[in-house]
Amino acid sequence: MNWHRIEFIIATAIYLFSLIFIYSNSIDHWGERYVASYMGCATVIYGVFALFTQWIWPCYFRKRKIELGAVLTLLLFFFSWIGLSVCVWIRHYAVYQSTAFWPHLTRGESLAVSLLLFLSLFAYEGLRHSIVLVRTSGRGLSKRIIQESLVVLGGGIAIFLFLLSLAESLAALWLSAVPYAYTIYALNIYWLLPLREKRHHSLVLYLAIAIGLSFVIFIPFGIFFLNVSRAAGAVFFFEWICIILIVIPLANLVYRRQKERIAQLVNLQLELGQTSADLSFLRSQINPHFLFNILNTLYGTALQEKADRTASSIQKLGDMMRFMLHENNQDKILLSHEVEYLRNYIDLQLLRTATSPGITVEHTIHDALSNTYIAPMLLIPFVENAFKHGISLQEKSWIKISLYEADGRLFFDVHNSIHRKPDSDPERRHSGIGLENVKQRLAMLYPGRHDLVIRETTQEFFIHLTVIC
Repeated sequence: MNWHRIEFIIATAIYLFSLIFIYSNSIDHWGERYVASYMGCATVIYGVFALFTQWIWPCYFRKRKIELGAVLTLLLFFFSWIGLSVCVWIRHYAVYQSTAFWPHLTRGESLAVSLLLFLSLFAYEGLRHSIVLVRTSGRGLSKRIIQESLVVLGGGIAIFLFLLSLAESLAALWLSAVPYAYTIYALNIYWLLPLREKRHHSLVLYLAIAIGLSFVIFIPFGIFFLNVSRAAGAVFFFEWICIILIVIPLANLVYRRQKERIAQLVNLQLELGQTSADLSFLRSQINPHFLFNILNTLYGTALQEKADRTASSIQKLGDMMRFMLHENNQDKILLSHEVEYLRNYIDLQLLRTATSPGITVEHTIHDALSNTYIAPMLLIPFVENAFKHGISLQEKSWIKISLYEADGRLFFDVHNSIHRKPDSDPERRHSGIGLENVKQRLAMLYPGRHDLVIRETTQEFFIHLTVIC
């Protein structure tokens, strides 16, 4: 919910409250016409505020359409002047039975209120613009204090003007209490509470310092209130006690909540950094192992001394190396690029097994949609594992690979025979590293959005992977 909608809701709530307050407290004393005049004044002020803040200012002044905005503002000013004059005329008619309207239009009462209303509106928009400017340019503690001070000043002035129309004593109380309350709040949350935590002060010492400083700071505010409102001296201490009983516990609560949020953010940053480091480490484990297998394939091809096949192998290897250099460092790549990489790998392996009639490799890899993305090097470890453990040049071997996409889901199946390596083979101790890595990557990158099924018997190995892209 943006700020324009929030301020409109707040203004509407204040307007409705004002209508209820005026009607419920004045109908028995002043009469219907008298009450109608005050309700009309509230309606005019609310309408002017809504039109200016929700339409004229954002649509014209903010978009640099100054001339048209000034014309509309002038028309709105005349509307408020005439509307308030009508309300004043209704009130005078209820009291003096006066029927002449023109004197009330030329009299300075409604004109002064209209001028004060528009000055307040421009001051309000300027205050809000200053808050946005401070938010975008300032930094650190000074930015936050200035921003909060502007909010307190703007809200305090608006409520002060409303209270001034009701009773001067209430307005004086508000004018002295609000700046003092924010001063004590800022003093506690930005100085006393951090100082207590840093120096390990006891609660008694903290309260003694906070209450003593709050009383000294309250003296000029309290004297101002007593001089303006003509209240008794006991009110001085009553006002001070009420404010500190509210502000000091509130500052402690806000300070604890801020500490909890900062601790949560720090933990999230640490976890994110650890996850990034883990992913980089897993990728670094995958790449050298894969390159080692490809070099073995090229070595076997070169022994056959056929230039065409060697050239084809080198070309495919170049495409794969280019993929690893440019695509593998990204978080997400097009699925079509991953499919092309997978096909190149299978073609290179087929060059190695082409002269062995006992080896059968079947693959059905459908073309991927152009707008589907996936984490790089996510599928190749399964195919790599199949060729590593499922192919034997001395025994009958087979591999079946299937890959297709439907409704935003990727379905990948690898089914192969198993040929156990002898205990003396050094590669036996490293078997399964690629699969463990890809399991961890799936858990990190697709939590709750993948399904990996692995089945193994003495003669065959099967994996089924479903990923929601």
